[in-house]
Parts: sequence; structure tokens; C-alpha cells
Amino acid sequence: MFVTYSLDNNGVGHVFNRETLHVQEESKYQSIEISTLGILGKVLVLNNIIQLSEHDCERYHETFAHIPVSNLTTCERVLILGGGDGILAKELLKYKNVIVDMVDIDERVCELSKMYLLDLNENSFENKRLNLHHRCALDFCKKALVKNIKYDVIFADITDPHPNSPSKSLLSDSAISLYKSLLRKNGMLVSQTDNVHIAPNHVHDVKKTFGNHFETVGDFGIVAITLSSVFSFVYGSDSGMIQHRPIQVKTKWLNKTRFEFCLNILENN
Repeated sequence: MFVTYSLDNNGVGHVFNRETLHVQEESKYQSIEISTLGILGKVLVLNNIIQLSEHDCERYHETFAHIPVSNLTTCERVLILGGGDGILAKELLKYKNVIVDMVDIDERVCELSKMYLLDLNENSFENKRLNLHHRCALDFCKKALVKNIKYDVIFADITDPHPNSPSKSLLSDSAISLYKSLLRKNGMLVSQTDNVHIAPNHVHDVKKTFGNHFETVGDFGIVAITLSSVFSFVYGSDSGMIQHRPIQVKTKWLNKTRFEFCLNILENN
């Protein structure tokens, strides 16, 4: 059965052969689907937009996690905003003794990911170094600020901030200011910023907002069939541009050549 999935909120989409529908339901915040789609394998779909696939799982999550962390002198505690599938957490938990705080407002996404995406997240939810919170990310960050909790990296692994998205407020200027206050001196904020061809304004807007708060703003990216070509990440830091550094943990997709490719892919896009 061929099914059309959205790429944005303006009618752009792509079609895949759905082999198996594992689960489909409405949570308090969004529609959730986990299916197996032909070449993509197993996928998580939120509001009819594919968030991740088995095919591009390592390509996306290894790049997102390890390119920033490789540029840190030390990494003791990280914060994931969103990430309810548990896969980014899995990658970050590869670093010995790192504590991961994850805040995803939709508890049902996490529950279904525990049941249907176990082969992709490798049961990261059961790791004692993962602290999972189901609440508004901004409220969590405000309370973390009061408690003087500091992070080496904050990852915004959130849904694309379309007008009706529950994550729309999470990349506002005031939100970035709040995240910055939670970072250690040489910390970094990193966000996924969508397909550069389908949503070029989003990348531009996030860079501009990050630039209001950080001395250095840069980007890196991947090419993924799941995300319909070039997909971007934007980072903000007061410690200079990300450079190629050795990756200190085991990876399946990301290597030296691909690391350098990811750092340069957006130059001509």
C-alpha cells in the first residue's frame, strides 16, 4: 500500500510503500504512527511527517550526537529537548559516565518507542544515566536554572516548528536565551533545522536567532532519503567553529571522511 507523507505544512510530500502498520493513534499532542516502509524499514511518523527511519537512523543520530561532543574537552551532562524515540539518548549514553536529561512532552511517543523501536534505541530508556521528563521543555529549563544545573550540550531534537507544532515556541529568541544560561562556559546548543531545500528560511532564522546569543554560529548536515536530500543542523557556541575531531565512541556510519563531508555539505546548498 503506497502512502503519502508530508515534508512540510504546505503540501510538499513523498510516497513510500507501507508494508506494515505497527501502531497508529492520537496522543494529547499529535498523531503517532510507527510503520515499516519499504526501503526505509521501520519509521516513526508524527503528524504525518516521518521523523526517523531504520535506513537513516545511524546517519542522523550519530551525526547529531558525535560531531558536537567530539569538539568538547569534557562532557558530563547533556540535555535533549524532544528525542522521545530514545535513539539520540542511546548515542549519547555511549560516553562513559555522561548523564542525559531528556524532556519530551508527549509521554505516549516514548511509550510506543519502548515497544516498537527497541531495535533502534537499544533499550536506552532503561539506562540508569537517563533521566526522562514528560513536561514542557521551557518549564523544565526554568526550574533547572533555579537549581543551577549546567549542561555541556543541549540538543533540540524537536519536531519541525510548523504553526501547529507543539515545539513551535522552543526556538524563539527567549528560549535560546534560556538555554544559553544553562550551558557551561564552553558549552554548545545544537538543533536540527530541517531540509535546506524545502525549508530554507528555517535554517536562516535559527542561525539568526542563535547569533543573538553566541559568538560562533555554524552548521553541518547529512543527505538522507528519509528526509528528502540535504538535512541540516545548526549550532551555537562561544568556543569557535566545530572542527574535525576523533570520535571517542564506536559508530556504525560516522567516520573521518563522513565527518568532514558533514561539516562542508551546506556550503553549496
